[in-house]
Amino acid sequence: MNGSLKTLSPTLRNTALGLCAMAGLLTATPVVRAEDYPSKPVRVVVPWPAGAITDALARRLSEQVGSQLGQPFIVDNRPGASGSIGTSFAAKSAADGYTLMVASSDTHAINPIYYTKLPYATADFADVTGLAKFSYIIAVGKHVPANSLREFVALAKAQPGKYSYASWGNGSLAHLGTELFKSAAGIELLHVPFQGTAPGVTALISSTVDLMIMPAGTAEHQRKAGKLKILAVAGPARSSVVADVPTTAETGYPSVIVQQWFGLVVPKGSQDGVRSRLAAAFSRALTQKDTADWIASEGGEPLPLNGEQFKAFAQSESQRWRKVIADARIDLQ
Repeated sequence: MNGSLKTLSPTLRNTALGLCAMAGLLTATPVVRAEDYPSKPVRVVVPWPAGAITDALARRLSEQVGSQLGQPFIVDNRPGASGSIGTSFAAKSAADGYTLMVASSDTHAINPIYYTKLPYATADFADVTGLAKFSYIIAVGKHVPANSLREFVALAKAQPGKYSYASWGNGSLAHLGTELFKSAAGIELLHVPFQGTAPGVTALISSTVDLMIMPAGTAEHQRKAGKLKILAVAGPARSSVVADVPTTAETGYPSVIVQQWFGLVVPKGSQDGVRSRLAAAFSRALTQKDTADWIASEGGEPLPLNGEQFKAFAQSESQRWRKVIADARIDLQ
């Protein structure tokens, strides 16, 4: 090709080079007309394992959005490294509207400040819409002689360092959320990280650890089975799932807010028209009664934010957790 171009006149050669460059751009970034989107199946990346609350939410919404838009929206679980593996994959995917990702407080607020070397940046994404948020609860094992948050704080102050707490990993929401609680209450607890929520819950109900912050739905299931005690809802309002349980604010710790939230993002460069179409479809899916009822049953509520609002929300949450890390003198990874 280069040899052939050398035989052309300068004008023709420049024209040919321009056409080649244009063809390369079109190949690299195919134009997707919003009115024709989607014309093939869409991948929805979930950077967590199947069965997690992120996965359950993604599957419900994907099924409904697929029905609306006439193409399958297929959940692709890519867990590992606190959500970094799946998030990095999504960040490097083509910005053509056919790879979406469910972002969370871990991937878009905590990881960017907790990890000094991350294989992605939040700037690699364009925000589409908020999805939902879930207030977490503070629970203790049945073996712990405390039936309220104040009673537990009194125990921990009387015996500093005796009591331990589980999390689903260093830098996880459970880890930082409990550090926030420790700081507010002025107590010392030993951190015991596990590889996932389920192992941590198992350790709690088997008396291996004493306390854990976890989703309300998970905690209530275990409470009904008589395997743990729920002390407080770490949110601004009581949860319909555990309506008898007071909030952290009611028990004297208004700063202890631990919520897992989710939003929809796409690789940076995705077309505005496609993003708008996705935002409208996912917003409609959130209003469907079965989805709304399921979110409520898990102690959650919709997060009706547009792309810019969701971006600002995630940034504010990141700053909040940055302060928690600094105040607790948590080592960055």
